[in-house]
Amino acid sequence: MSASSRIDLRRARRTLDRRGRWAMGMLVVAVFATFLASLSIGDTVIAPVRVVQALFETQGGVRMVVIDWRLPRALAAVFFGAALALSGTVFQTITRNPLGSPDVIGLTTGAYTGALIVMTTGGSSGVGVAIAAVLGGFATAALVAALVAGRGALGYRIVIVGIGVSAILAAVNAWMLLRARLEVAISAAIWGAGSLNGVGWEQALLPIVVVSVLIVVLVGARRGLWLIELGDDIGTSLGGRMNLTKAGLVAIAVGLCGVVTAAIGPIAFVALAAPHLARLIVKNGPAHLVATGLMGAILLSLADIIGQNGIPGHALPVGVVTLVLGGIYLIFLVVRSARRRF
Repeated sequence: MSASSRIDLRRARRTLDRRGRWAMGMLVVAVFATFLASLSIGDTVIAPVRVVQALFETQGGVRMVVIDWRLPRALAAVFFGAALALSGTVFQTITRNPLGSPDVIGLTTGAYTGALIVMTTGGSSGVGVAIAAVLGGFATAALVAALVAGRGALGYRIVIVGIGVSAILAAVNAWMLLRARLEVAISAAIWGAGSLNGVGWEQALLPIVVVSVLIVVLVGARRGLWLIELGDDIGTSLGGRMNLTKAGLVAIAVGLCGVVTAAIGPIAFVALAAPHLARLIVKNGPAHLVATGLMGAILLSLADIIGQNGIPGHALPVGVVTLVLGGIYLIFLVVRSARRRF
């Protein structure tokens, strides 16, 4: 490479790094803005300055609203959104398919199936339902992996098989709801809509801790994502044990998705869209984990704000909002992919 080419390459890298830093800064600001909006907007609108003051108070009505009622929900939206987004980026990296996310592949539906089995057979313990949801996600992932093992075109096969498995599980879920007692069916249907309504410290604290641990583990394993992006041959030549690496990353991603589903129910769209949007904003570097996590936090927080305040007097489950947005985004993604081919 000539000296002038090396200089041009350094300038291009500096430009990309500068853009990346600006983009990351914008995402961080957006996360704080949506987080503050979640604490400010509600049945009673509280000024942002008053919200910040309430965070340092020890008593008072405003403190109770901000700390006891709104803060656990806002934190849950940030951490759970990041978890779903990171789960999505793992699956999209491994499958090399923009549609490779846990909600499309069927993992969230499988987690719902696991929870329904416990709910409709007399189990009412929150811990039991949560464990069943996580196990349902892992069982669905194992089933999809078994159905596509040893065959070519892995990315598209996983998506197609996952959609089929998801459809079957959705039918099973509907059958279980129809056979359940009325009060159980209503409770399960509400949970299945995916909602942050009523999330307090008791419901949010443990899932947030578990999700945080899994995110730290994923960040520590980011080299594996980088090797997968380079391809199996190059990754193996660089010393990577690709099958083991993929299995470990899938386990982390399923865990992230399963814990969120166990805590607040199935949430669509975030895992699908957040990695794409993050890559549009931060264009340099493989597996943009930080940017993807921040984007997921923004999307789920915004969806929850829309769900709470979009229709006055009616609080919509956040899963309903993300499902509508996800459908629109999925149509856009498919149309754009079709245009690129032709």
